[in-house]
Amino acid sequence: MAKKRDQHIVPRCYLKHFVDSSSSVNNKKYEAGVYVNTSALDRAWKMKGLRNNIFTKTRFYNLKSDDPDKPLVEEHLAKIESFYSKGITKLLNGEFSNEILSIFTLFVVTQFFRTEKVLKTHQKSWDRVALYADMFEGGNSNRNIYDEISKQQILYLATPEALNPIHRKSGIIINCTQIPFLTSDKPVIKEFFNQEDISRIFHPLQQKKYIDDHFESLFYFMPLTPWLAYVSHSSFEGETKGYECSHESVISQLNNMMLLNASEHIYSSMDNPVTSLPVKIKQEGNLNFLAKIFTGSRRLILTVKSYHRDNSLLTLTSEDVCVSDELFEKQKVHSVEVFDTNFSNIIGVVRSRDCTVKAIDKLSGKIVFETKHGL
Repeated sequence: MAKKRDQHIVPRCYLKHFVDSSSSVNNKKYEAGVYVNTSALDRAWKMKGLRNNIFTKTRFYNLKSDDPDKPLVEEHLAKIESFYSKGITKLLNGEFSNEILSIFTLFVVTQFFRTEKVLKTHQKSWDRVALYADMFEGGNSNRNIYDEISKQQILYLATPEALNPIHRKSGIIINCTQIPFLTSDKPVIKEFFNQEDISRIFHPLQQKKYIDDHFESLFYFMPLTPWLAYVSHSSFEGETKGYECSHESVISQLNNMMLLNASEHIYSSMDNPVTSLPVKIKQEGNLNFLAKIFTGSRRLILTVKSYHRDNSLLTLTSEDVCVSDELFEKQKVHSVEVFDTNFSNIIGVVRSRDCTVKAIDKLSGKIVFETKHGL
């Protein structure tokens, strides 16, 4: 059963597969652990035992209504972790099945949502909705109702409608290089990628081509051990569920992505695993937004200085418009979505569908989209 007070944000049953057990010493108090560094890689790698408080938060998942000895969310997570432990043990013993991959899908989706940064981001959105509702209705009933909804939602992630599309497109990457997979305090990478993005990461591995491959689909990636990783994307949908990778360039790119995805700490099974990892660069300046524009045949990504919406019009100001020849006036566009990069690269702040490019001013960088549906 899970520890009730010191709760792992990244489960112990997961981290133990990244423990460096090669450095054995004759000390009964010594506990082998994983090597830890900051996501900026500005310190020496240090081994931390799995009981170290760097991996835990005190009663982090507890709800106000909980019995302290049986916290609801923590008990639920413990069951999922138990399923995962059995599944990964079977996989490491050479057994593989659709059931095992289903367990991994549940574990990966849950792990993405349970991290501190994601929970806080979702809760912040709900708090904003509740605040506006209370301003309209008076009182604070909505804030009381939605006060812990992000944690409560963890209990309802395991639905076939949510998991089956992810599971159907999933597989296992077998790392055949000498470079181990890295993991972190935010070990699940979740993005929206199209075929071009996937090819850029996984080339020269074979991927499945699919119709309208310029459109994006959900991408999940999570190392399971230093040598095995879970992946899900439309490019991997098919009968093949295991992908051997002997290309160091692919593993290095995935490790780079893990580094950039981390909140505060990066984890490794070996000391100083890769000396060429890039340092995470903080965004500077006023370019806090990006826009994804889907035309009939392309996906365009523009950095956006500002945006404005007014009924059926969405106006973007971007320096990139000066170099983009893919947009022109009266052009039909499937969708335009603007993201606040300080908030999320997945959840857009504004979106327009089935619209037309009404005007482009390449001198000022302004693009105006018009839709019949309104924003």
